[in-house]
Amino acid sequence: MRLLLIRHARAAASHHLPDAERPLTDEGRREFEAVARSIVLRGGTPSAIFHSPARRTTETAEILATAAELPAHVRDVAMWLALGSGCQEILPRLTDLSADMTALVGHEPIMSSLTSLLIGGGGSMFSPGTSACLEFDSTIAPGQGRLLWVLEPR
Repeated sequence: MRLLLIRHARAAASHHLPDAERPLTDEGRREFEAVARSIVLRGGTPSAIFHSPARRTTETAEILATAAELPAHVRDVAMWLALGSGCQEILPRLTDLSADMTALVGHEPIMSSLTSLLIGGGGSMFSPGTSACLEFDSTIAPGQGRLLWVLEPR
């Protein structure tokens, strides 16, 4: 079983928009389109994509779904990935995943914290558009994952 952990791509500044409504920048969109193609080339075609309700995560999930030629119904808004969520809200949702590969599109610092927790340590920050692929023998649980690869824009 594999899990893709993805931080949303580069988003616009929040000048006059609520934070959750910030769209991707053109540069962020282009950068993540390249990352998404690389994900697919590495065999990263998820059966399900869960994303935060924020606009920038929704747009990032759409780019991944398009690159993987997935139908719209594989994407699902997950309130448990919303801004401010923590590992304690996300972990219980992961134990029930049955797909060979599932993608989570969320925010920092939760994507790096979750990665560290699942692989049993190490620390890194996910820059916008960063993706990590973790592999599990059976159940997704703390310390049970192996980091297969990390892709960053540029």
